[in-house]
Amino acid sequence: MAVVTHEGVVGKVLRATAEYSDVITMLDNLSSIDAIVQRSRARGVIEGATDASCILRYALRTDDIEVDDVIVSSGLDGIYPKGLLLGRVLKVSKKSFGVTQDVEVRPSVDFSKLEEVLVILKPDLHV
Repeated sequence: MAVVTHEGVVGKVLRATAEYSDVITMLDNLSSIDAIVQRSRARGVIEGATDASCILRYALRTDDIEVDDVIVSSGLDGIYPKGLLLGRVLKVSKKSFGVTQDVEVRPSVDFSKLEEVLVILKPDLHV
């Protein structure tokens, strides 16, 4: 289940009990979120990198991605609904070789001031 705030995506529920839930944030290096660059519709996967940034992996070197582009969830991973704010591009590094480019992303959520979150429950599809 996706965990969000009014600022954007926080992460997902890893496990839950009757009293509490463990959440893996998007900053965790085990986290991955299928993503789209809002302006150019370039696709990739957001993975945690440090305590303050993420990496957009698998973006093609030929994709049009610029600093300050907005990154949103694609909805294709089955956890996060389409269009949730993930962050903004901080840095783009295109090499003259290879298939992909390196894209650093600043999350939209300020994790140092996180107080309340919302858990998005999956709809019951068997009704």
